[in-house]
Order: sequence, then C-alpha cells, then structure tokens
Amino acid sequence: MHERVYAVLKEAVMAGFFIPGQKVIVRALATRFSTSPMPVREAIRRLVTQQAFEALPNRTVRVPDFSPAKVEDLCRVRCMVEGTAAAWAAERATPALAAQVEALFATELEAFARNDLRRLLEANRELHLAVYRAAEAPSLMPCCEMLGLQIGPYLGVLQCDERLRGSLQDHGRLARALRRRDAAAARDAIAQNITTSARHIIDLWSGRSTAAATPPRRRGRPPRAAH
Repeated sequence: MHERVYAVLKEAVMAGFFIPGQKVIVRALATRFSTSPMPVREAIRRLVTQQAFEALPNRTVRVPDFSPAKVEDLCRVRCMVEGTAAAWAAERATPALAAQVEALFATELEAFARNDLRRLLEANRELHLAVYRAAEAPSLMPCCEMLGLQIGPYLGVLQCDERLRGSLQDHGRLARALRRRDAAAARDAIAQNITTSARHIIDLWSGRSTAAATPPRRRGRPPRAAH
C-alpha cells in the first residue's frame, strides 16, 4: 500500500492535480485513497525529499509557491538533462519508439481539439517518459522524474490555446528526428518544447495573479490508489 499510494500521488503531482501554494492534507488524502494516514505520510515525506512538496516550520506541508525564477531555473536544467536524454534516445531509436511517439502526439492533438487538458497532459507525460526510457540511461531517469515532479504543479494553468498548440508541434519534430535517428534534432525539439511551455506558464500565472488573488484550480480530481 505504501508503494501504491506513493505511485498514485507522484502521478497526480506530475499531472498537475496540485497547484503552487496548496496545502497537502494527510487526512484528506488518506480518505481519498481509502487508507490509513501512515502510507500517505510516507509518500509525502518522499515527495518532500524530491522537492515536489515542502515542509514548513509549523509542521504543515504544501506545494511550493509559484515563482517565475523557479520555472526559469527548471527550464534551463530540463533543457540540459532532458535534452541529453532525447539525444541519446534518438541514437538508439527504433521504428517502434518513433511510432509510439507519433501515436502519443496524435493523442495530444485530439485532446487539444476537445479542449481536454487533462488527457493532453497525460499523453504529454507518457511521451516524454517513453523517450527518456529509450535513452537506456538508468542514472538519468531519476533526474528526469524529479524534474517532472517539480514542474508538475505549474501545469494546471495551461490552456488549450494557440500557444500550447505551437509547443505541441515540437513533439511532431521530435518524432521525425527519432525516425531519422537525428540526435541533435531530437535534443533541439525537446528543448524548444520545454522552453515554450515555460514561457507560457510564466505568462499565464503572472496574468492570473494580477487578475485575481487566488490561483487557478486544476480540472478533475487525483486518482484513487488501488487496494
């Protein structure tokens, strides 16, 4: 149960179900997962270690507040780490990997057309992870995962607008780079996708912060842990 709760909570963070500044309530999550507080506390402790959550002096836990500087810093590190993973994946790319990325890219476009941000972000996460796993670099994967956890809470502000459509096209470029086994093009496609998304997030969060004191709420609810 400890591992199940951690896995589901981790996926919820990466999918943008939590928003910057949100308090993380153990009892509420335990009720949601239909479990005792102990596995939830352990999962939260692990996510604090991975910097997805932060522990405050009053013993409460929350998602870190929104910070443009943090998003920019994550963008630089992600371009370096995830760009390297994409390049290595391209060097080892198989037709099956390229086909998987093309299928997930098509799913993203379909979700965009339906204004289904939740499904779009799920496909986006699956696409990135599929590419990074294909790099066959076990020491690099934890780095990519931790970066995904840290950027996840910022994703809830994204909107299915033309700017997001533009960043999705980088995944099409990535798929073509994988077909050609072009490491430089794969690195560039991932870096451009990350950079465009980061700028989009900063602009949207800053605009909403100016317009209202409360942050946007993520669509949907976190999934339940399996029994």
